[in-house]
Amino acid sequence: MRTYKGTAMGEADQMELVYSLIGFPNETEWLEFKEGNSDPKSIGKDISALANSAALMGRDFAYKIWGVEDSTHRLVGTSFDPAVKKASGNQPLSLWLRTMLSSNANYEFKTINHDGLKFVVLVIRAAQNQPVSFDRQTFIRVGSSTTQLAPGSSKEVELWKKLQTGQFELGIAMADIRHEELADHLDIEAYYELLRMRKPSSNSSVVAQLVEQELLKAQDNGRLSITNLGALLIGKRLTAYPCLQKRPLRIVRFAGRGSYEILNDIELDKGYALALQEAESVVASLIPSQEVADGAFRRVEAVFPQKAIIEFISNEVIHQDLCDATCGPTVFIYDNRIEFSNPGVSLVPADRVLNAQPKTRNARLAGILRQMDLCEEGGTGWDLAVASCERRYLAAPTIESSESLGMTKVVLSAPKEFAVMSKGERLDSLYWHACLMYAQGESMNNQSLRERFGLEPERKNTVAISRLIKEAVDRGIVREEVSDAPDKYKRYIPGWA
Repeated sequence: MRTYKGTAMGEADQMELVYSLIGFPNETEWLEFKEGNSDPKSIGKDISALANSAALMGRDFAYKIWGVEDSTHRLVGTSFDPAVKKASGNQPLSLWLRTMLSSNANYEFKTINHDGLKFVVLVIRAAQNQPVSFDRQTFIRVGSSTTQLAPGSSKEVELWKKLQTGQFELGIAMADIRHEELADHLDIEAYYELLRMRKPSSNSSVVAQLVEQELLKAQDNGRLSITNLGALLIGKRLTAYPCLQKRPLRIVRFAGRGSYEILNDIELDKGYALALQEAESVVASLIPSQEVADGAFRRVEAVFPQKAIIEFISNEVIHQDLCDATCGPTVFIYDNRIEFSNPGVSLVPADRVLNAQPKTRNARLAGILRQMDLCEEGGTGWDLAVASCERRYLAAPTIESSESLGMTKVVLSAPKEFAVMSKGERLDSLYWHACLMYAQGESMNNQSLRERFGLEPERKNTVAISRLIKEAVDRGIVREEVSDAPDKYKRYIPGWA
């Protein structure tokens, strides 16, 4: 059993929730009133049924309230005390429920003393990821009754569909926030500044807009919940939210080429709209630089192209699997490479990220970051990153993603001359060059590939590139655009095109 965190609620605040709920004309699939029935098995079944029904109906919470008469909704009070109630084997009720309910059950008992009467409110979070079960059985509400959910029934199919399409972004990161406390948790000023919007003068108008954009949700008790989307976007401290403690962007600088000695370990513990701006300058201060000739002058230039770094950082943030609580997006910097990693397998094949229709797990987060100009339009990021590598004659970035790995890793390598590149690096660079040309409505040839590697138009270079192209054709990496074209005019497109 897990309980959600929020700010402390006083007696009057808690009664506001009770008053708002007794205003409903009847008990519903997500709301039940009781006077004194405190049978532990009934409570366990109701937690399962109410959690599942709340998920089915698209609500964040369900409630069971003791001290309210079923039919009239009169406030009569209750003698039920969950803190002292015993269950089977003389176990405390709370301990017994924890062992009998599935691990995704999320609820909290609140005891209220008001006007000489005692009330108990059981607040139940909607089921997430899978149905909540009690004693290995799943229950559901039908009207005001709790009943077992029949395996294979249309209602079970509908519930699973709801759970599988549920969005992590709209889950609750923190509940029971007062309107005047919002600025303690969210950087609202930055939100409006990044969107180039004028902030409303009234707090109620600000709240209304943030609710409309799904950064907040209005609670039944008049308070607010911060959604995961709101916290991930403009949260002042991500580690303050229990379900987001692994989400801060981490940047690590290692000494040399191995992971033996850490020189810098920086965690940007803030929402991504704030962290992405800072990450660019942090990485720029940590990557190695080199002196290059610029006509009659010499200037210092970063070893890795800034555009590629920006694109890969925003990509790992946007495309991470937020339901994976083991790690967050990371940037590992070595002398000869930068590794960008995020939890979750790429939703498109790794070799098609430049040309395939873009997909993302976190469409709402990506959409707002795009409005803030903190990421590119869908599908163009890799084009820009690969093009920036080609302009610097770098080996193409590599991408690794698989179910066994459980994550996606992109590696950006330091400059390396064609002569010392491995065969794999040459073929990877050829492939991404062909993909980039294809995306631009063009096709690769010997000359374009020589220019991509920064090779002079000498015969030895032309022959070396021709051999590389032939090997790529033999492996099916690319194919001739026109099969019977003379050798001098042959052009090539990706093998899948």
